[in-house]
Amino acid sequence: MAKRAVVIEDVEIVAHALSTILNLEGFDDVKVVTDSREAIRTIRTTDPDLVVLDIRMPHLTGVQVIEALGPRPRGRPGVLIYTASHQEEVDAQLGKSGLAYDVFLSKPAALPEMKLAVRKALAGVSPP
Repeated sequence: MAKRAVVIEDVEIVAHALSTILNLEGFDDVKVVTDSREAIRTIRTTDPDLVVLDIRMPHLTGVQVIEALGPRPRGRPGVLIYTASHQEEVDAQLGKSGLAYDVFLSKPAALPEMKLAVRKALAGVSPP
């Protein structure tokens, strides 16, 4: 079965670098979204195993994207937040809504850190 991911990152070069890393980690189908307004539709239509999400983006923040998706059901995608924001700041914003993510990773991250974060995010996903 193909592994699918959605990368939501407004900096195009970073988004494509993340896509390449995910391909190296065995993802067959990686959708890149550089406009956060397309993120929710893309996640819903792709049904990914993993979402890699920046927090600070124009139009919709990563927190707003997570909130729009609502509570994550069993078998939901893993969520890896990859951002320049501080984890405490993101936790405070998400804490109000009761929504969560699987792994937080600060930019910039070395390749081994990114690969480990992807594996951790996937490990946190309950099977359907």
